Amino acid sequence: MINKFNLSQILLSLAVAFLAFSLIKIANQIPDILRVVEKSGPKVDAIVDEANLIRKEVRLVRLLVAQQTPEILAKVENTLPVVKQVITESGRYSSQLPAAFEQVEKLTQDIQQLRESLPSILQRIDAIVDATNNTTSEVAKWRPHSRGFLSEIALSRENIPQYLLRAENIVIDAKSIGKEASSGIVSGFFKGVISLPFEVVSGLAGIVDSNSRSAKYLTAADVSLMQEKVVSLLNDKNQSKAVWQNIESDNRGTINKGKLIKRNQQNCHRLTFNNYFSKERETLKELMCINNDGLWRVM
Repeated sequence: MINKFNLSQILLSLAVAFLAFSLIKIANQIPDILRVVEKSGPKVDAIVDEANLIRKEVRLVRLLVAQQTPEILAKVENTLPVVKQVITESGRYSSQLPAAFEQVEKLTQDIQQLRESLPSILQRIDAIVDATNNTTSEVAKWRPHSRGFLSEIALSRENIPQYLLRAENIVIDAKSIGKEASSGIVSGFFKGVISLPFEVVSGLAGIVDSNSRSAKYLTAADVSLMQEKVVSLLNDKNQSKAVWQNIESDNRGTINKGKLIKRNQQNCHRLTFNNYFSKERETLKELMCINNDGLWRVM
């Protein structure tokens, strides 16, 4: 018993001694700890200040969130119908996807068939190219003949107006043949001599000014045609323009009738003659009035 007690006392003494030793070591380190704490004091104060600022910022953020939360909730609530509509449309599109896939599959099959038939199509194209080349060569052979045909057509177009004018003059001449007995000058239309009565011709003798270039270049047949056109134009209330052309002299012209005016209690018209001859042009103007006998005269 005495041995056990002594052993316990020894262990306790050793423990007390180790504790005392530890306390002494801690006591020796206390000045260093105090110096570290003193040095860390400003940093701790700064951390505390920053913590206070963070708390203030958190309070402001909470306040802003609290203020904006109703508006955000309202926007979310307003967005819900749109979201529902989008979901509905998505459902419709989803229901149409199988048909779209079928169309794509069918299109793929058509493309595959086209690929399979492509060689035959290319052969047809080659045949068309060959036929086109043959046609081109044939056209090249016919081109000189076509130019000749086009030149003939162009000449025909140039001659058609002359034929029409000549036919018109023949009709007018046929109407005046019945008056041949009272005509002052009649020797046949085809010789370029008009078949108007002498008293009518005498009144139209001045339609071409003797001092003009027209008097120098126009033939008697040209003047005769002009006189016939003037009589026809003046006697037709619905006509305001006449055209004449002599295919033998290759001279032509137009006659424009002005509005009806009064001069010396007579009805008058001012006529404008545009005469074309020898690649030249001349414009003459004459006043034509009808007398008491019903004859038109140059005033």
